[in-house]
Amino acid sequence: MRMRIPHAPQLDVPDMPPAAEAQALAEPFVALARVRREIAAGLPQGLFEVAYDPERLAAGETLLANVDPAVLVPGFLAAAEKLLPAMGNIFPALSRETAALGQLLAQGPRLAGALVAAFFTDAAEDFLTLGMELGLRPETLLFLTQEIVATVLRAEAARIAALADDALWRKNHCPVCGSGPDLGLLKEQSEPTEFLIAKAGRLLLHCLLCGHLWRFPRLVCPSCGEGDHEKLELFVPEGRQRERIHACHTCRRYFVVTNRVDSDLAFDPDSLGPALAYLDAAARERGYEPICATPWNQFEA
Repeated sequence: MRMRIPHAPQLDVPDMPPAAEAQALAEPFVALARVRREIAAGLPQGLFEVAYDPERLAAGETLLANVDPAVLVPGFLAAAEKLLPAMGNIFPALSRETAALGQLLAQGPRLAGALVAAFFTDAAEDFLTLGMELGLRPETLLFLTQEIVATVLRAEAARIAALADDALWRKNHCPVCGSGPDLGLLKEQSEPTEFLIAKAGRLLLHCLLCGHLWRFPRLVCPSCGEGDHEKLELFVPEGRQRERIHACHTCRRYFVVTNRVDSDLAFDPDSLGPALAYLDAAARERGYEPICATPWNQFEA
């Protein structure tokens, strides 16, 4: 049975994944999140300055919009030196390519500059060309580049995140780096606002790339902006009412949400996405597509 978001949740995802399979899917990405966090903590900070302009932020310009990606190259090289060997251990199938890329990056900053530039211009054809030239699969090269960039941005995000004023930013992409959300979190809020419905909590979106959390209206589709409650669906798995799928009939997109209202248990937002990948499978089976592509939700339904 489906439900409309404004009403009380009804159980709609009764089939739970085998524990071993769910754990096997989550483990490498949880390990990656931990290693990435540890490496980020040791990276040099202050690679760039952000010219904060509240009017530009309110108009939709991200904090890193005018930052030259080239300034990230020193951090990229420092992160790659430690992250690539770790990723080779976490993902054995990628060990040859992580080792090869590490050796190539050690030869100088030119390749790092090309990878960073291609990543921030979203130039898929550049990764295809670079992959062919380097003897690496383009999709693997993109994945490795993204994780290295994510490590660098996590080292910097905490420094500049305070500038991302929630009162000025109500967009569906990250106010820091402009990337999409891979997860939603519901957390309590003391004062009533349009973000709240009774005690349901405020919605925070988690950035896939830099890890920043920002507020977003709870009863609006982050993909297309649909606000008609009759076109928004909520699916809740049996026995796990803190885990749910928010889906939109208009654009046929979904995102996974975890409810942390009235919960004091520690959690890592970077690890929650892959840990809840069984919800991605359930959403895809119902004909929805994720609002943000991740390594754990790109599979055939």
